[in-house]
Amino acid sequence: MANSSRMMENYEKDLQKIVRSSSIPFPPVIFARGAACLIAETYISSNPASGLVLISPPISNADLVGTMLPTGLKEFDYEVGFPIAVVDTFERMALLRQRNRVCRSEAVDILRVKTLTDEETFVAVERWLDQLGI
Repeated sequence: MANSSRMMENYEKDLQKIVRSSSIPFPPVIFARGAACLIAETYISSNPASGLVLISPPISNADLVGTMLPTGLKEFDYEVGFPIAVVDTFERMALLRQRNRVCRSEAVDILRVKTLTDEETFVAVERWLDQLGI
C-alpha cells in the first residue's frame, strides 16, 4: 500500500515542474478543488506562491483515509504568509470553520457561495483577486 506522504511529495514534484515550465517571473496563485487541495497545500508548504485558492477543500485530511488517501496524512501546519481564499457553500463552510485549520485562521478570506457549479464561484474568486490587485 502506498504512503500518503510519499504520494503528496510526488504530486508536489509534478506541480513544481509545471510551475517551472510555465516560465512566469513571479510566484503563482495556486488554485485547487476538492482533494487536489492537499496537493496545493503540500506545494505551498515549501514553495513560493502569490496566493492560494482552495475550492471546497477537505474538512480534514483524516476524512480522506481509505477513500482518497491510503494512509494517514498529517494536517498541514504552514504559516499563512500570503493571501489565501477558501471557497465553499454556506452549509459546508460551517464545518470547515469548525474542523479545518486554514479556515479558522483570521488571515484567510472566506468566500461563501450558494453552489460550486455556477458562475457565482468564478465571480467570487475574480473579485477577490481584483481586491488583491492580482
